[in-house]
Amino acid sequence: MKDRIPHIRFHVDPIFKEELEKLPWSIPVADWHRYGVTMLNIKRGMSRHEVVFVRTGRFSFCVKEISEEISKKEINHYEHLLMLGIHTLVPAGYIIREEEPLAVATPVGIQYQVNNISHTITVLVNKVLPDSLLYSRNFRAETRRKIWDAIIRLFVQLHSNGVYWGDASLANTLIKFEKQMVPFVGPQTVLMAYLSDAETVEIRPKLSKSMREEDLNFFFESMDWVNEDLRKDGVVRDDAGMDEDKGYIKERYAMLYGVEMKKKKFERLTSFNVDRFLGGIFNPAYVDQFLRHIEEHRWYLGERMKRDVSLAEATRDWYETIFVPICELFRTERILDLFKGKTAAEMYIEIMNNKYYLSERAGRDVGMIAAMNDYALKFGAAEQNKSLFAHLADGMMKILGLKESVLLR
Repeated sequence: MKDRIPHIRFHVDPIFKEELEKLPWSIPVADWHRYGVTMLNIKRGMSRHEVVFVRTGRFSFCVKEISEEISKKEINHYEHLLMLGIHTLVPAGYIIREEEPLAVATPVGIQYQVNNISHTITVLVNKVLPDSLLYSRNFRAETRRKIWDAIIRLFVQLHSNGVYWGDASLANTLIKFEKQMVPFVGPQTVLMAYLSDAETVEIRPKLSKSMREEDLNFFFESMDWVNEDLRKDGVVRDDAGMDEDKGYIKERYAMLYGVEMKKKKFERLTSFNVDRFLGGIFNPAYVDQFLRHIEEHRWYLGERMKRDVSLAEATRDWYETIFVPICELFRTERILDLFKGKTAAEMYIEIMNNKYYLSERAGRDVGMIAAMNDYALKFGAAEQNKSLFAHLADGMMKILGLKESVLLR
């Protein structure tokens, strides 16, 4: 067959099409630097495929040269993950270059095989680093755990939504500092992990425990691979530290996955989004305790209104008349500044629990002020803040009013 100019097929989001049409898709991406394409010098993890980063028009893209079948699948996976609210790359689409068919000798003569090259295109995310680079740095244990926490949250997001990663590794993980709005606290900078390769993703109604464990174990293997590569480059890490990191990831993942499963059950029962309205909850027992408070509030409303009250109705009323006013009190009095790392939701439950347990131990109602002071003492808040805690306890009592005998019994 005679040589011909490759035919290019575009399957891209219209937002990006004008910019992408400017690139020389008729030649391999490895040669683009010779044709005036603005190549971006961005560090990245290892890849089995040819990958380039380019700037064209208003956007910057990551372009991965791969087979047509995998490219289609990967773009579909990215779109599905984003619909689930999972942190991953934003797909721009895929572009096919139809090369001259390959001549293949067969018993019946020369046959011609389709020879298409595809390109998976994702929008480049600013200020994102491959975690494999961060891993090579000699971070303190506390800083390493913040990185692991971001990756653990990504695993929990995936697994709780029935997504099997399949190629969970440091090379396929990007991390980024982002601003997030935390209910009753305001904007906070958090470390987020992004899934950066969706080739091997499988989406199922539910993941088995063995599949979840397999994903984690593969990730642990990737840690060993990176460690070995670093060792070859003269960067030696403590093996004990490696084992400690893996143990931390296992333990933390189990806890946060348990929290996520409880939150999903809570949301099914109450039609109430925990993360959006309550904020961060990282202890599975706290989800159960919130539900217990709402169940008791439901009973209280039923008695007061002389009718059956649904759990969803009780949740809305509890949220509007108790939880929000108390958390606003925390915010206006700047109480969370004294308890660094605590969310309003955690403080609410912990103070309420503390009053319950102190009263049970004493055989009488110890009162909100005593409970607040004891809670502050446990968490090392300064003695000079006693008057503030008394003011806070008084405000909480006014919000709770007669409900306290029901909610905290």
